[in-house]
Amino acid sequence: MFIRSFSLIAACLLFCTGCPSGPGSQGVGTTNPEVAQSVHDQVTDFVNVAEKSPRSAKGNLDLMLESLEGASDRGEGFAKVRDEALKLQSMYQEKADKDALKSQMKSLQAAADALTQASE
Repeated sequence: MFIRSFSLIAACLLFCTGCPSGPGSQGVGTTNPEVAQSVHDQVTDFVNVAEKSPRSAKGNLDLMLESLEGASDRGEGFAKVRDEALKLQSMYQEKADKDALKSQMKSLQAAADALTQASE
């Protein structure tokens, strides 16, 4: 009975607190250049997909913004990328014309490019 109760308590504690995580699982130990490269890759992939399939772009942008929001506290360059993505999101919501959207995507890509150049 004691072993069963102890096992149940141990299992509950493990379930409630989770397993110990490695150093990189919560952003600890991840350097700004690594995050900058990841953000750059996300933006580049988004822009490439958006050019090929504009209808899926808004949904993909919403997903990308979630990760950009998390990275934005790493510095001004990261916040600039997030802000450019937010501008693009509002343009999609306002149903901006194709040329305006393309122009904003170029601004977003330029901000992401500057982010990786600054971290080199």
